[in-house]
Amino acid sequence: MTATFDCCLAENAVARADDIAVFDTTVGLTYGELDAKVEALAHRLAAHGSTVGARVALIADNSAHHLVTAFAVWRAGGTLVTIYPSSTESELRYALTAAQPSLVIAGMRILRSVVAAVDGLGVTACELTDDGDVRGLTSLVDHGDLAPVGADALALICYTSGSTADPKAVMHTHGGLLAAAVAYAEVWHLGPHDTTLVALPLAWAFGLVTTSMATLTAGGSVLLLARSNPTDMLHDFTDHQVTFFAGVTTMFVKMLQALEADANATIPTTLRLCISGGEPRNEHAFDRWYQLTGCPVHDVYAASECFPVVTYDPVADPMPRPGCAGRVVPGAHLRIVDVDGHDVQPGTPGEAWTRGPATMSGYWGNPELSAATLTADGWYRTGDLVDVDPDGYVHVLGRLTDLIIRGGANVSPAEVEAVLTRHRDVREATVVGLPDPEYGECVVAAIVLEPDVVLDTTSLRQHCAESLAGYKVPTRFVTMPELPRNASTGKVHRREVANALSTPDARANNLA
Repeated sequence: MTATFDCCLAENAVARADDIAVFDTTVGLTYGELDAKVEALAHRLAAHGSTVGARVALIADNSAHHLVTAFAVWRAGGTLVTIYPSSTESELRYALTAAQPSLVIAGMRILRSVVAAVDGLGVTACELTDDGDVRGLTSLVDHGDLAPVGADALALICYTSGSTADPKAVMHTHGGLLAAAVAYAEVWHLGPHDTTLVALPLAWAFGLVTTSMATLTAGGSVLLLARSNPTDMLHDFTDHQVTFFAGVTTMFVKMLQALEADANATIPTTLRLCISGGEPRNEHAFDRWYQLTGCPVHDVYAASECFPVVTYDPVADPMPRPGCAGRVVPGAHLRIVDVDGHDVQPGTPGEAWTRGPATMSGYWGNPELSAATLTADGWYRTGDLVDVDPDGYVHVLGRLTDLIIRGGANVSPAEVEAVLTRHRDVREATVVGLPDPEYGECVVAAIVLEPDVVLDTTSLRQHCAESLAGYKVPTRFVTMPELPRNASTGKVHRREVANALSTPDARANNLA
């Protein structure tokens, strides 16, 4: 039985040697070519000393060469450390200091910042060139056999997005990553017929494992984009007959904007599966996407620490349920518990505790946080508020830390946001709690309006009141030209929204 993704890659190199595995705007590699390049680079890494136990950081934009390098680290026996190429110099230094790699491989665009970040750390920095060479490694290769790597060996250290706190270094094993990739491929029915467009950063497990590796385990093709430019993605969907795309909600919203702004824009017609994740659903935008493309947007719920957990099987559920993330994936487990860790009664919201095919080993260098996050019997405490309906569909109500407590009553921002985005005038919305002298916190909505629309707070309030209890209806609506987002993942940066709405100018603006 295949134990690691590297074994799976080697098997596909024989079974599908001439089929396209990965490609980008400059190069395409068959499974045979991909395996050969991984093998050659793995030997060079081994000659450098990047063998079993060594950590190798990879910081580069998405490309076929990026995947070659990542897979070569694994074949050489090293542990891959992924860091977002959008990171600032201080963020790079934080991540590299924490992971303490023996080698850093950086793309040409980010190399200067990486060199500055590793100054004084005693770490070698090599350049991943645009033609796929790793400049700085020896070109002398020992063609002896590389030692196989076990399923329990540490494969990956990836960083959380850091949208609510300092990024955490999540550890995963080889066996867990393969199990997760295979689980996603099975539940989504991925196969050799699929071409997957990946614009999510490969530094994120969503881009590396959930989409890229899942497709490759199933024998499909992966198209990698360095940027999530909406116009480029729309063209690539058609030019390369893309069948599968996964992204954060914002990507779909921006592609819709591009489609609706240009009557001659290219409308995708070959998509059979679209998945949103990482952000609350925007049902209004997803309905419009379905009307234009004929492909509904299903959902996935997981975390860098544990995946997969919840998603849709598009055969069992051809259409997603509004506001729902799907059902628990075969091989995954979900508990919903109260503040004391006891299972709640069916239909009662609580904190999600999860186990998935890939459940983290812990946080690198932080055993205290690991012990606080993983239970003694292996459950991951997500910090998310969820409930499950009688049919087994999971509804994600938001982060427990994001709950707004208004006059002693709990308000889930995600619930209010879902209602707001169903209003015809609202393109995007984020809801936060701000200090209130009478009720403790007030509910404030930051909204991005559709083009040429004037804010109508009466209409918005009435719309919310039709679906929400009175205490959940926002007391203020503030318009913003765009929502601040995490530069790496594209998720809304809720703290920045709250800070922006706390300024004197914002407090004086758009009172409902």
